[in-house]
Amino acid sequence: MKNNAKKQLILQKDSLSSIKCWFLSRLLNTDSEKGYVLVIAIALLFGLASLVLVYARSSRIEQVSNTAAVDSTSGFYGAEAALNERANEITKIYQSNSVPSGTSPESTMACFDNSISDGTGDYQCKTYQFSGGDSERSGYSATTYVLEKNGGVGNVGNVPPGDNHAGLNMIEYGHSIIALAFKDSDVQQRQQQGSGQGRGAIAILQMDIKNRLIPLFQFAAFYKDDLEIFPGANMTLSGPVHTNADLYIGGQLQEVKGEVTTAGENIHDQKKVATPISPSQYQSKIIDRFKIPSLRVGIDPLGLPEPDFLDSSGEYFTKADIRIKFTPTGTNQSTYGEDIPFTIEVIERTQANNSPVSAPVAVSLTSAQRHSLRQPILVSEQLASIPSSSESFSNSTSNKFYSKAQNPDFSSCKPVYGANFSNAGNNLTPAFKSTWNGLTSQQKKDAAQFAHNILVRRVQEETSPLKFKDLDKVGGIPGLVFTNNMANIPQSLATFQVAKLNSLTPNEIAALPYPDASGKIVQRCFVPAPLTDIGKDASNHNKPPFRFFNNRENNNNGRDMRLLQINIKSLTIWNYEGIYLDGSQLKSANQLLFKTAPADNKAPANSFQALGMAARDTSDDGLVMYLTIDSNSYTNAGGNTSPYGFAIVEGNQLPGLGSDNAFNLNDPTGLTIASDQAVYLQGDYNTRNKQPASILSDSLNVLSNKCFDPNKVINKENNMNCNDSTKNNNNSLGNALQTVMNVAFLAGNDETKGSQYNGGLENYPRLHESWSGIPLRYRGSFVSLGTPNHVNGKWPGTGGKFYNAPNRQWDYDTEFNDAKNLPPLTPRFSAMKQESFIRSFDQ
Repeated sequence: MKNNAKKQLILQKDSLSSIKCWFLSRLLNTDSEKGYVLVIAIALLFGLASLVLVYARSSRIEQVSNTAAVDSTSGFYGAEAALNERANEITKIYQSNSVPSGTSPESTMACFDNSISDGTGDYQCKTYQFSGGDSERSGYSATTYVLEKNGGVGNVGNVPPGDNHAGLNMIEYGHSIIALAFKDSDVQQRQQQGSGQGRGAIAILQMDIKNRLIPLFQFAAFYKDDLEIFPGANMTLSGPVHTNADLYIGGQLQEVKGEVTTAGENIHDQKKVATPISPSQYQSKIIDRFKIPSLRVGIDPLGLPEPDFLDSSGEYFTKADIRIKFTPTGTNQSTYGEDIPFTIEVIERTQANNSPVSAPVAVSLTSAQRHSLRQPILVSEQLASIPSSSESFSNSTSNKFYSKAQNPDFSSCKPVYGANFSNAGNNLTPAFKSTWNGLTSQQKKDAAQFAHNILVRRVQEETSPLKFKDLDKVGGIPGLVFTNNMANIPQSLATFQVAKLNSLTPNEIAALPYPDASGKIVQRCFVPAPLTDIGKDASNHNKPPFRFFNNRENNNNGRDMRLLQINIKSLTIWNYEGIYLDGSQLKSANQLLFKTAPADNKAPANSFQALGMAARDTSDDGLVMYLTIDSNSYTNAGGNTSPYGFAIVEGNQLPGLGSDNAFNLNDPTGLTIASDQAVYLQGDYNTRNKQPASILSDSLNVLSNKCFDPNKVINKENNMNCNDSTKNNNNSLGNALQTVMNVAFLAGNDETKGSQYNGGLENYPRLHESWSGIPLRYRGSFVSLGTPNHVNGKWPGTGGKFYNAPNRQWDYDTEFNDAKNLPPLTPRFSAMKQESFIRSFDQ
């Protein structure tokens, strides 16, 4: 309409110009007509002037109309941009494993009226500025606020059919976001309007969104970057697979029993191949080849946790129940061995009635308490009386329980000989055996308990950590001497030669058989220290008794590592019945690390849960342990060549509440261990009274049951498998032993560059032994959110120098399909779904 009117005005103007020229020519040629023509000319000129005024006015109207259209369009796009930005901010909150909080404004006018609350927190009014496009045009602003749906309560359910990741557990939150756009030149006018400031909006938009939080551990494999799967032996994945980039798939992968999704556009052959197969050709084949039930390529990238979520300022540090900071002393220092190389903070988050602690406070363990954690523990009569059992594992990989121990062995330790010295060792002298057998039951009990008290005190008095295998030596505890004139010798032992105890080893003293209150013969025993410092700062340092050499690091030339080893079994026992020396007083360590739940007769007999040793913490679904080292004090811990890390050993039973418990209404809790450094997981893990479990770390190393020396530590020399002197003739590494693990992993993974392969999913766990076809049985989930921050050792390939591949009996843990079986503080990705987009014209 406007363009047609403009054309008509232009035509009228041209016609009038022609008429004007004709009359002027007539004035020049005919004198008699001058008067007549002059009158007509003047009239026409007045008419022409009127038309010009009409044209000018129409042009002005058109200019104003065009300006209004530009403002309307700019306001619309500005409001839309503000909606998107606000939606992204809300989504990032969910990505950090949190939910938005606050209150919405009382009304739209509240954003512009200082007398009305404009909301608080994540829902309050917020303004964004936009350029006008040139220096002569006013800029724009868009004011936004957020309304929560369903009272801010998330709907727990499953992703509906037809959507990406259909069937997975989720928590879905709904929000409405409102945006009002204004010209900056109208700001002053709006401010003068008081409560009616919002009426100057040039665009009003509303976006309704849903944010879905979906656990990462519901995937067999979940990668932020390219995911490559090329196993050299048969391998099946029985769960969903996702990559936020491209997928490379092949090798001896047999089947994927779950939905496959990629945010990348390509699914093709091995990444390092110079000329890969055409993606379109490959995609058409892989569904049939790998029996993939559903394949979706090029979906929207998923919102992932921020890269620093494992840092010492991130969520796992903030929400941890136990924080352990490694503070090693240099292995060339004179105080090495005497200094306590760690600090511990404990945060109680669950009360005895299972309600949350309103204001949890971090409490630091004292130096005396931490000192005790470095020494072996003499277990009580109760734990020493648990019989051992013939634990085994099903050999059928089709059995979903093949990774759980059959007839699990819950015994804490095994005495060195049977009752009445029937299997006494060579160190037990005939004279002592004869003397002991001549005592009455009461004398035996008095003698054993007296000796045990001396034993515990001397262990706690020792300034440096004791070697566990030295407990099998006479004099293995320095300064442990028994004399007939010692104080507090029981009167019933007047005829007993106390000094004869000096002929026994500490383990033999611990195992002195005596009857308990019920008449049952008891033999006590030691378990290893809960925490042990392993490694050297340089190969020529000879003070440290233990070493772990990582052949993969330092550009595959190897590096000595400094590791703090955490023994899960010993840590749980120390928390229940440990002893520490406070000045001259022996005190109980009971519940210093975590508060325990009542003994539960629903749990397997003799398990931690059944004995009342399990953690009662139910915050975030269970106990969370965070491990770190201060990179400000240890600068090389902050780069990508960190020599530090943590070893996790003897974790076949975890201190959670298990799958069937009375304390938390049949909702199992377990254990999550998180670290910003490398983690070395050794031996069977979570196989007895299986619980939700996860390990999140900068990089993940897996060690077999073989990688545990007589001192109960991981100990690997340069060319040896954990100090194993029995070497394979064709390989200096020695052979691993079958190992079973039930745990979800989140760790950094190498990137394939050029011909340098990252090892693929099949080498997600970093291996250091010669497995040579030995089974590594695994149930869990592999998650990679990028490359490691603190190690740079690339996948070295096979060939025996670094490792030989295991028989990978790996699969997704289908118990994670039930949200209650997910590990504590399971990370989630956020998927935002737009429900509606509304433009309002009503001011």
